[in-house]
Amino acid sequence: MPRRHKYADSHFAISTLLSADRFAEITKQVGDTTRMLGVGSVRFEGAERGRTNFSVRSLSGFYELITFHIAIADTAYGSSGRSCIDTYKTTQQTYMFIPLSPKTMNGYSIYRKFMNAVAEAIRAEDPRAQVTISERAV
Repeated sequence: MPRRHKYADSHFAISTLLSADRFAEITKQVGDTTRMLGVGSVRFEGAERGRTNFSVRSLSGFYELITFHIAIADTAYGSSGRSCIDTYKTTQQTYMFIPLSPKTMNGYSIYRKFMNAVAEAIRAEDPRAQVTISERAV
């Protein structure tokens, strides 16, 4: 079984006074506007109770690089949410099957941009929101 990529467990965890519905709306709005020139974009893939689903797509939009979801729950004083990478693709430079570079997670820069943009959007509406962004497992 192959090793997991060092960024495979990257996520944000947010606790806010905003309602769960508003939290979900913000993630969708941010997803619709997150893109990087020459790399790709985030696509909203749908929602179900307590969860919004997204994918990071290549520049042409044909290739799915990362799929992730945001689990959103009501709390006694608002809501909380956590992102989770479901699937991802990696690349690695090789020469005659010999690795020349570490593996890179394709589209991770866009996912990182999405995490930061959601954190900023939540803080804009609720300055007291507690936001934690973790990029590597401890």
